[in-house]
Amino acid sequence: MSSLGIYLHIPYCLHKCGYCDFNSHPENTEEAQTYISALLLEIDHYAHRFSERTFSTVFFGGGTPTILPPESLDNILGRVKNLFNLSSGCEITIEANPATIKQETLTQIRSAGFNRISIGVQSFDADELKFLERVHNEKEIYTTIDRARLAGFDNLSIDLMFGLPNQSPKKWRSHLRQAVAKAPNHISAYSLTIEPATSFFKLQERGRLHLPAEDIQLEMFQETIETLQSAGYEQYEISNYAQPGFKSRHNLNYWDNGEYLGLGAGASSYINGERYKNINLPARYIREVQSKGSAVESTEKLDLLHAMGETIMLGLRCIKGIAIEDFENRFQVSFKTVYGKVIDPLLKEELITFNNNRMALSRKGLYIADSVILKFLA
Repeated sequence: MSSLGIYLHIPYCLHKCGYCDFNSHPENTEEAQTYISALLLEIDHYAHRFSERTFSTVFFGGGTPTILPPESLDNILGRVKNLFNLSSGCEITIEANPATIKQETLTQIRSAGFNRISIGVQSFDADELKFLERVHNEKEIYTTIDRARLAGFDNLSIDLMFGLPNQSPKKWRSHLRQAVAKAPNHISAYSLTIEPATSFFKLQERGRLHLPAEDIQLEMFQETIETLQSAGYEQYEISNYAQPGFKSRHNLNYWDNGEYLGLGAGASSYINGERYKNINLPARYIREVQSKGSAVESTEKLDLLHAMGETIMLGLRCIKGIAIEDFENRFQVSFKTVYGKVIDPLLKEELITFNNNRMALSRKGLYIADSVILKFLA
């Protein structure tokens, strides 16, 4: 059987940013200790079910995982290593924010076995960081990257965000250049998206938050591709760029519609064509795990059409696109029979390409990826 990924969710943050719709909650030191115990119990619960499987990636996300003491992170990862079969060279990632991590912590988590770090930079501008409600400043960005390198992290990623209110292409270009100057191995560059149930959404509804015009955002997206490619980064997904050999293997597994086990409050899993999701609220998650070892709130078995649509939705996010032969072997259907009527107009509009029996978004299609993907989900 194929290998799979494991995701562990740490739901606590110093502050929930206005744009964030992830399952994150204010720091709660007392609850966090109980949460760690519950997470260890959940790891124990699932270990026997996957004794014959190999995990090729491990990802600690949040929230802010590094808000926990390094000893706790070491304990959790140690339990994963002891109970699950990790592949040789397994990619083990931890997310971190510049304001919450010290040199000592970085050194300890690197020694524990974390070999990839993803730092939530978002912006190099003080006003933009304030608007985004980030708790770090520009100086802490540089310090954290330097400290991570000193601790031995030779696989380092940073997150950036463009399309902020009043942000100009010139300002965004400056952020990109500052990022490149620090030579991270991987850069995720996302446009600001206003999600329902966030404070930014409420501001937008009241007319107090306005994003740049579409043509300005498009210019920023084009600038991202050109600047990072000229600096030696390969765009391998709509918002992700990597130096050679440093693509995020964990995320690639998601985009390839591979299998993964999610542990922790709100975490999702996808195993054997079935999706299941844990309870969001940490206190409820803890009670459920203490009671029965797991905290699954909902399950869903995808029917054939939905499974095919999801595979296309995820696959088209990647620059390499979708291998038609692999798709047909997986679902035992003719791709053209199912999607022929969708494909033809998209080809005429030059929004998709076909090369070597792979379907991918064209450069033009990348700019309106969501609209193109929706055609396959209708």
